[in-house]
Formats: sequence, structure tokens, C-alpha cells
Amino acid sequence: MKKKTLCIISTLVVIVAMCLGGCGDKDLAVSSDLSMAGDVQKYVDALDMEYAYDLAETLSYDEEYWDNELGWRTAGSDAEHRCADFLTAEMEEIGLTDIEKVGVTVDKFQFNDSSFTIDGTKIDLMPAAYQCSGTDADGITAEIVNCGDGTEAAYDGKDVSGKIVLIRVDQANVGWIDSYIRMAYEKGAAAVVSYASSGYGELNKDTINVQDICCDDLIPTVAISANQAKKIKKAIKNGSNQATLMVDVVFEKGGGTSYNVVGKIKGKSSDQQIMITGHYDKYWYGFQDDSAAIALDFTVAKAMIDAGYTPENDIVVVAHGSEEWGASDSQFDWTTGAWEMIDKVHPEWSSKTIALLNCELPAFEVEDMKVVSVPEFRTLVNKLVGESGLVVAAEGTTLDAKSVDATNMEDGVSYRWHGTPYFINGFEGTSFMAERYHTIFDDKDTWNEATMQTNLNWYGAFAIYIDKTPALEMDMTCTCDDLEANLAPKIAKKAGVDVDAYKAEIKKMRKAAKHLNAQIDKVNTAYEEAVAGEASDEEIAKLREEGKALNQKSLATFKEVQNQYLKADDCGVYIGHPTLNTNAKILKQTIAALDKEVLWGDDGDGALDIIGNLNAYHDWAYYSFSKKVGDDINVQYDADKVSRDLTFWATDKLVPVTYVGDMSYELYHAEESDVDFEAAKSVYQTALDELYGHIKVYCDQEVAGMHTLAEMMK
Repeated sequence: MKKKTLCIISTLVVIVAMCLGGCGDKDLAVSSDLSMAGDVQKYVDALDMEYAYDLAETLSYDEEYWDNELGWRTAGSDAEHRCADFLTAEMEEIGLTDIEKVGVTVDKFQFNDSSFTIDGTKIDLMPAAYQCSGTDADGITAEIVNCGDGTEAAYDGKDVSGKIVLIRVDQANVGWIDSYIRMAYEKGAAAVVSYASSGYGELNKDTINVQDICCDDLIPTVAISANQAKKIKKAIKNGSNQATLMVDVVFEKGGGTSYNVVGKIKGKSSDQQIMITGHYDKYWYGFQDDSAAIALDFTVAKAMIDAGYTPENDIVVVAHGSEEWGASDSQFDWTTGAWEMIDKVHPEWSSKTIALLNCELPAFEVEDMKVVSVPEFRTLVNKLVGESGLVVAAEGTTLDAKSVDATNMEDGVSYRWHGTPYFINGFEGTSFMAERYHTIFDDKDTWNEATMQTNLNWYGAFAIYIDKTPALEMDMTCTCDDLEANLAPKIAKKAGVDVDAYKAEIKKMRKAAKHLNAQIDKVNTAYEEAVAGEASDEEIAKLREEGKALNQKSLATFKEVQNQYLKADDCGVYIGHPTLNTNAKILKQTIAALDKEVLWGDDGDGALDIIGNLNAYHDWAYYSFSKKVGDDINVQYDADKVSRDLTFWATDKLVPVTYVGDMSYELYHAEESDVDFEAAKSVYQTALDELYGHIKVYCDQEVAGMHTLAEMMK
């Protein structure tokens, strides 16, 4: 935003905040000349860090809100229901209004108990259950077979039909748990006992890690630690291999109810709203994921109320259920509670929510903290963190002014699909994720008050700024940047795309976006000047109405961007069609390697080094597992084959999958001397030619979308 008479960074307003415990000796002072600086300072002063910690601890450790002694609270479970009642009462206690407990339909999973024993040994464990049916009360008594790393080759020479298999899994580098389950099921196993080798649960050998199952309900599956697995392998080696696995779970496909708990700080107008959200389902203690996030949401709301802040727009606080998992047989099984909320219960929110601030894992030590957002908020993040003076970081932390683009690892993606722009704190790519995520070591010992304080500071500052500022500062030129960056001109030309015409349409769209930015800037600048000049209530109200009209245009445009350009797989979300371009590059490089008759290269440049990266890396499954497992995984996120009923937030966001798994599997298992390189090249070339056709279609659609968007922004 350009300022004619106001300096963004100023010493005119410097209000000294009280020093909060745990944040060192540094006073938290807002330094800004923006009209809402005083409100932000009062908010920061009112933050109750003791309340934040106590609420996080209660949600984590109070056994009233557990389903079992491991601390779990999962989709549609009894503990989730009891916790929803608690959160309803807590919202009332801190002063929220219009409180409701909204039921949504999910696949219910409630883990009550489990046991694993081996005859003739002292082994007696309580494994962690995955999201599938359990056993009867007597359990499964059968031979347990050590199947190594759980890949197809690990079953060679082993009869596991009707038996329990012990497998080592690496869910970061080899395959998700459903790949291992599919493989065991295909071999006839009765149940799976898994333990992590790396990728997740890396803190120590006593760590047990679970994730979400993306396949259908096949066979009972549990997780144990590496040290527990070591004892089982020793027992098997010594001849004790008769095991009994009992898993007591409630698994109801389509028969569960999860509750989203909603409360408000009523604004002067309810035409628009700002949402502050998190989820309260969890594995183990789930202190960071996501008890501390709910604590952040409630602490933000409490501080606003305690500070006497009266918002211009409704501030809506939502505690979502069933984020970790809530749908069986889907590659898109998480953020189910949020999806049901915005898709089925409150679709009207998409046209009135000017910003959503979601929260995940907000209170473990992170020195270089990030704000994550949709691309169209990049400019605003840079302004608020880097220039405005409204956001202050607690001692020992820094908050980066450059935002990180949102992915799909949390509830924000469900709202984004419907046209709601959002922010979230950065939590991915940290050691916490590899070591403690989804384990019992996500505990209160991870609490870092400085991190929590900084997150609380920016959440409140962002919410107040957006609430007070008449026109929402969304920058659609960032959409143009992404479309241009993801075009891949050489590939597009090969596909028959008129690249010059494509870029010309981007230029027109960018011009329209700049025009919209200028309108937004004009209203907001006038507002700041009006407030500074003590303009009349009528003049300020008029500017607010102008802002609302622009917000409707911005939200409609943002929603159309999601309709036209947002693409997804189970790894991320993308603007344009970069995944198709990546597949084209992979196929071209693979063909070049086959020309040289190199399957494995010293520099990772052999055909098999390359082709496994196809389809967002899913084709590595053809190396580790069977052809059927590889195909089943790919089908689940293929625009042309997967059932729309199973894609949820990825509905209409998937791209076609390139199926060459049969050839890749054949090459992987062949002796190099027996490979027909010409035949292999022919398969991949045919796939590449077909892919070029898809790219041409997508580029043509994108050009048409640019014209539509340019018209919308005029």
C-alpha cells in the first residue's frame, strides 16, 4: 500500500506493554502510526499466558477427554464428544457469544484398548491402533512373521496367509502406511504390527508413531516402537512365534458424528467475518497438535474481550473435530470436520469470511518463525510483519516478513477450496515433525512460551488490522506471478500452446489486478487519513461500505482463482499445472537415459533413478511394492478415475495421472542385459505424447480463466 501522508514505520506511537513472564526482560511494545496500533497494544497487554498454558495442558492431559490410557481423542469418538462439551462451556466462560456445537458426519474411529502378547515370553504390549476395524474380544492368535521392511521383496519365500506380520516402515521416504497395509493384505496377512525405522518418530527407539490410513478397511494394523520390535524379533528367532493381537476399536464407516464448536465476538456488523480456528482431535497427548493451537485460538479471543475490543466485523472462533482423519478409503481423509462445516453446514461463509487464521502446533521452540498464507496474502504478510510496526516478536524469536505458501496439511485447505483466504503459523519442515509429531513425545515438555507469545502477537495483530481496515488487501498479481512461473514455456510450446498469447493474457490479468490494488489502496489510505483527521462517523462509515464492496469483488475473484487454477495431490496444492510439467520433464529425462541404455546412474541420472519421481513421487511405489499397490495409490488421486465422493477438498482439483507403472515395475525387476530399451522408450514416449495433450487442454482453460478474472477485477 502506498502512503501519501503516513509513514509506515514511525516513532509517533510507542506504547510500552507489560513484561510477560517467560519472555525475558524485553517489553512487548507496538510501534506504529496505523490507526489500530492502540487496539493491538491493548490486546497484547491483555494476553494471558498462564491461561494459554493451562488450557493446552487440560486439553492434553485431562483423562476425561481421552478414549484410552494413551490419551487419544479421534474422529467422532466419545472423548471428542466430551471435549466438545468442555469447549462449549469454555467459550461461554471467556465471554464468547452465539455458541453452538455443530454436528457433522464423519467415519467414526474410537481406539479403546489393545494388547499384544507372545506365548512363552514376557512380551505384553499395548500397541497404537490405526484407523481400521479391530479384532473380536479374543483377538487374533496366529504365527507372527518378521517381514523386514514390508516391501514386496520382503515377502519372498514367506507364507504369511492368515498370519500376523511384523514390518519396519519409513513413511517419509518409502511409502505411507496404507502402501504397507495393501501389500500385507495382498499377501494374505491377517494383521500388521508396524514400527518406524525413520521418517517419523525419530526421537528415540521407544517412540511409537502413527499417521492416517488412506486405504479401505482391510486388516487390523497397529504400531509399536523399535525397541518393542527388537524384543519380538528376538522371540521369533528363539522359536516363540505364537502371538495374540487384540485391538478394541469402534470403526463406523459413515456412521460417526464429529462436532465443530463455534463461538463469536459480535462485531458492529455481521456482513463480514474473520475466523480463528484449530482442531481438538489428537493422538496421544497431542500437546502441540493441536491442544496448544486451540489454546491459542481461545487466548486470542479472551484477550480481545478482556481488552474491551469491539470489532467492526464478527470474529468467529471454531474448534474443529476430525482433522487428523475422518474418512475411509480416501487419499484425502484429513480435515474432514472442517470440510463438512464449510461444504455442507455453512457454505455461505465463503462469501463473507474476509480472512481465516488457522493454527497448528504453535508453541514449540522455533527461532526463525514463519507466517504461512495463500499466495494472494504474500504482500500483506510482508507489510504487517516487515513494515507496519504492529507485530512484535518475543525475545529469542524472529518472525520472517517473507511468507511461505500454504500447502494442504491442515484445515485451511478445506476453506480455501470454497474461496476463503487464510493464514497459518509455520510448523512444517522442523525437527519436531520428524521426531515428535504424532507420538507420545508431543507433550508439555515441548512448551516454549516465547514461540507461543510471538504467535499470539501476530494472530491478534493480523486479525485486528484486517478487521479495522475497510478493504481487504489481497494481491492478485501474486496469482499472475505463479501462473507465469508454472508455465514451463518449452514444454508448453511442445504441447502446441501459443506461449506468447498465454503471457499476453497474464499481462492483461496483471493490469486488472493492479487496478484492483489501486482501488483498495485508495480506500484504505483515505480511511487512515480520515481517522487521523478525526473525520465524522458518517465519512468513516462510507469508507467502510466502499471497502465491503471491494471485499466482495476480491473474495469472488479469489474464489474464481481457486476454481480455475488450484490443483492438488496428497503432497500439496499448486497454482496452474506444474505437476503436469514435472511429469513431462521426468518422462523426457527417462527417455534420454534409455537412449543411453542406463537404468541406474552414478549421478542419479539413470532411467530408474528418474521415473520413480513421476506422479508426485508416487511411482516409487512400483519399486517397493507390487504393481497392484502402485496402481491403487495412483488411482486415488487421478482426476479421470477416482470417485468424487472420496476426494473431499481435492474435488475438481486433481490432474490426470500418467500410468507407466507396468513398464517401470518391469524395468526395476529385470536384469539389465534382458531389457528391451526401445520397447521401454516407446511406452514412455506414448505417455509423454498423451501428457502433452493434457497440458494443451489445461493451458487453454487457464487462458480462458485469465480473461474471466481480468473482467471480474475491473
